[in-house]
Amino acid sequence: MTTDTNIETVDKEKKRLADGISGGIFLISLGVLLVTGWWWPGIMVAIGLSSGASLIFRGKIWQGILSLAFFCSIPIAIWIINETEVSWTLVGAFILIGFGVITIVKVFFFREE
Repeated sequence: MTTDTNIETVDKEKKRLADGISGGIFLISLGVLLVTGWWWPGIMVAIGLSSGASLIFRGKIWQGILSLAFFCSIPIAIWIINETEVSWTLVGAFILIGFGVITIVKVFFFREE
């Protein structure tokens, strides 16, 4: 009984710490966006930094890294699309295909045991 109580206390403390840090990172990111005026797709980087930090400080390191990588890849992808003048129809198709592949991979390789 006391072990369960101690684990819950540690989990609550991790969550409190993670929420505080991710909130602070998000506010700092919004301040940077306000100064630079780079709202889109800069907001995606802000969300990635905040959610990545939250997951990492909760002990979910890989999920945090993947979240950060995903949200930071959006501005890079938009820049590449704009530079190469690729049709948005083609981009949309590849995004849907990518999400489908990710869903299938998660089903086969990341099962809950």
